[in-house]
Formats: sequence, structure tokens, C-alpha cells
Amino acid sequence: MNRRQALKGLAAPLLVPALNSAVSLYAASESSVGPAAERTPQLAEFEKLRFGVSFCFGMNTFTGNDYDEGNAPPTIYNPSHLDVKQWIQVAHQLGAKYAVLIAKHMTGFTLWDSAYTKYSVAASSNKTDVVAEFLSACHQYGIRPGYYYCVLDPHNEGKLDWTGKVSTGYYDLIRHQVAELHTRYPGAFYQIFDIPGKLTNEQRWDLYRLIKSLNPSCLVVYNQCFDRSRRNQGRLCEPDSWPTDIVNGEDTLPSLEGHDPHIVFEGKPYYMPFESWLAPGPVYTPVPYTHSWFWHEGFKTQNAGIIAESYRICMKANANLLLNLSPDNTGRLGDESVQTLRQAAKLIHG
Repeated sequence: MNRRQALKGLAAPLLVPALNSAVSLYAASESSVGPAAERTPQLAEFEKLRFGVSFCFGMNTFTGNDYDEGNAPPTIYNPSHLDVKQWIQVAHQLGAKYAVLIAKHMTGFTLWDSAYTKYSVAASSNKTDVVAEFLSACHQYGIRPGYYYCVLDPHNEGKLDWTGKVSTGYYDLIRHQVAELHTRYPGAFYQIFDIPGKLTNEQRWDLYRLIKSLNPSCLVVYNQCFDRSRRNQGRLCEPDSWPTDIVNGEDTLPSLEGHDPHIVFEGKPYYMPFESWLAPGPVYTPVPYTHSWFWHEGFKTQNAGIIAESYRICMKANANLLLNLSPDNTGRLGDESVQTLRQAAKLIHG
């Protein structure tokens, strides 16, 4: 199987005052905070990890729509056998060294009891704090934890708008929820934001510095999204994804020549590893040039050989692989996915 075939296949009220204080005090040394010009210990560690997984699970899992707009009642979310530890066990068996939880997707539904919304697990039919369970399981298995947060959010924005800038009120919600994540659930080594073009340059810098103030060793990533990712394959960083510590390529393999982490942005040199973020789910029929991120009825993981080949391509190209896994509506990784992933692990590790 060649490279092109592989690509084709492929929070409590008492917390609020403390967070308000944290959000307002972060800016003291902001001029010294930014992406690295040279390889830092944190970036070296990221490169050494090489292989991670993400978990797409949430309201979308129960509506069957990767691009759900957050109109379903929270009670629709109702995993009958939620087992976050099983997710991490499978990731560990696969050989993953880090994991990223989709803490809030575009539905606006949060997998923790956020003090800033009523649209969360706290109002659902299963009130388990998934973020806390995720963090605990990662620590148990020695896997580095990270979080995903989607800026696009029709539930909180009042409409579906992929490109329009966020309102002041919604941006305030973003800042407080991000601060809440990194204070209530500390220790994440990685934070990725999706659809960052909806933020202004000043807002992206603001969030970057906020996270660094709360968690200085955390790597902050602004996703380039699949269209731009496929166009540049990590050779550069798009302006709407700046500042970022890592060049992220959504549903995109690295370039044929391999990734050179020495990237120039606006005339200045930076050291930026590349992460290939792949969804090994089936083709997502409503958007047929992409793959499914969330489980839905009829979900079938792609061939183990494709997953293993994607891994080899990334390793050869000096890139990390972030492989998405999709727990089903029971709250577990299904037998079909687990068997395929174990086959892939055998092909990868021999």
C-alpha cells in the first residue's frame, strides 16, 4: 500500500471567583511568551512521544452527526456503559504515549460540569465527569493527557457560522471555560483549539498566553483545519492558526519530503514539529472528502493495514501521529474497533 492509497483510505459556582482572578492576572509577562525559535525541552518531549490518540465522544455520538449544532436536549446524551478507562487501556495497548479528549465540540456540550453553561453532562442522563475520568485513567497508564476545545459553537453563538468572528460575550465564555479546564483539571501537556479562524489574532494570543500562565509547560495548538492542512502538509503555519507551538494537519499525512520543523512565519524562524491528525473512521457521507470522527450507526473502522501504513509514513517523515478513536453510544470502544486497532498494533510493533 502506497502513501496516496493510505491518504485516500483514510464546575462548581465556588470556582467562579478563583477563575475570574486567574483570567485577569495572566498578562504580566506576556511579551516573553510565544512559539519557540529553537527546540525546547517541551517540544523535544513531544517529538519523542511520537504517537497519540484523540477521543471524539459527546453529544454527536448520540445524534449521529459529526457537525451537530447543539439543538438536542442534554438528556439525549446517555451512555449506558461508560468506561473511559477502557478507552485508555486500548490506547495503551496500541502503543499511544499521549491522549487528547474532545472536551467540548461544536455542539457546545461539555464533558465536565462547567460552571459557565447548563449544556453539559451535569444536565444529561449520565452525569459522569468524563474529563476527570479521562485524567485519572491517563495517569494510571502513564499517558500524557491533553484537551480539545472547539471555537465554532452554534449552541452558544445562536447560529451556525464557520467564518464569522465570535462575539465578545461568547469569547468571554471561551476564556472562562478554558481557564476552568486548566485549573480544575491541571497537568495537561497539550491544548488544541479547532476552527481558530473565528478568533481575532489578538484573541488567539490572549488564549495562548492565558494557558501558558496557568500551565507553562502546556503546548498550545491551533488546528489548521483539513482544507489548509491538505494544501500545506505542515510546510508552513497559516496566519489564522497563529500562534501555535505545533503545526497540526487535520486528516492529512505529512509531505513526501518529510517534515522540516524549521519554519519561517512573517520573516522570523521558529521550531515547529508536525502532527498528523487522522480519522480512521469511514468516509463521512454528508461531507465525502472527509472521514467520520464520531461513532454513528454503521460505523466501521478502516483497515488495520491503512492505520499501520499511516503510522509508518508519519514516523519516516519526522512527524507525530494523532489517531482518532470513536467510542460508541454505550460509552465504550466497540469490539469491531478494538479488534482492528489490535491488528494495527501487531503490524506496527511486529
